[in-house]
Amino acid sequence: MLEPQDLMPAGMPNVGAILKRMRAQRGFTVREVAEASDLSPSFLSAVERGASDISLGRLSRLAAFFEHDIGSLLGYSARLGQPKFVDKMDRVRIDRGNGVMYELLRLSGITLELQRMVFEPRSGFRDELVHEGVDIVLVIDGTVTLTVDGIDYPMVAGDCATHAASFRHKIRNDTTRRATVVAITTGRML
Repeated sequence: MLEPQDLMPAGMPNVGAILKRMRAQRGFTVREVAEASDLSPSFLSAVERGASDISLGRLSRLAAFFEHDIGSLLGYSARLGQPKFVDKMDRVRIDRGNGVMYELLRLSGITLELQRMVFEPRSGFRDELVHEGVDIVLVIDGTVTLTVDGIDYPMVAGDCATHAASFRHKIRNDTTRRATVVAITTGRML
């Protein structure tokens, strides 16, 4: 995510500052990153200092080295340099079964969806889900059971799991206490 010091005037990302921070966080030298990206160390150093611009082709090689694409390396886009709040139109309540509050939040400008779920005692999804992408499930409070491809995975508050959403999956609360779950899907569910 972009830090305030990574923004240049007019909300544009400071590519050099972003590259320098990513390199330092991962413990690489300028020489190591430059050689792995087929760039000269002096050129990369100049980009990091803001003394040189960089072409999209070269930036793409650096992004690949850091396991990003250009957009994610730069914080998705300059449009997301300021918070964008999810409005009512991008919040969808879906009936997943009795005792389940399931709210899908569409996040503007990125292909991720956030789900907020509250499971009353002894409740769960009525149907199994299958969709594109990867699901990331975080239990905020209580205990739930994540079922993926017919196998149960008990989860307690603080547990986080990822799974391919192309496998049949659902969540249930078998306890006598309410449970809260937050999930992220890397694709679109609806």
